[in-house]
Amino acid sequence: MPPDVKKMLMDYVAAWNSGDAERVASFCTDDCVFENLGGEDVHRGQEELKAWATDVFAAIPNFELEVKSLFIAGDWVGCEWIQTGTQTGAMGSHPPTGKSFSVSGASILELHEGKIRRETLYWDSGTFLRQLGLTPEAHSR
Repeated sequence: MPPDVKKMLMDYVAAWNSGDAERVASFCTDDCVFENLGGEDVHRGQEELKAWATDVFAAIPNFELEVKSLFIAGDWVGCEWIQTGTQTGAMGSHPPTGKSFSVSGASILELHEGKIRRETLYWDSGTFLRQLGLTPEAHSR
């Protein structure tokens, strides 16, 4: 694994863990595409990514990613991770719950000239919503 790519990716994770949306976006190309399959949303370009990350950090100020495994193949990266945090702010139409969560997921990233051109996130949004008490089954317990 090229050490410069691994370092850049770990710095990118550190940017997410810092809660700094500007810093997160700085790792991406101007025309980046950030596809969040668990949340069913797509963000195009640094400005949209920055706005979305700002909303995430407002809802989950203690947002944290932990990398479990990582592989690099040319301009492609695969990363398994665990995301944790506590939802203390609103998320779209969901009010703050004050509940903590821990979900596993994976990202596939395409790199271009040392930056992230595309990232696709795969994660279990059902588990996430259940842990926050935001699903019908969570309310019936």
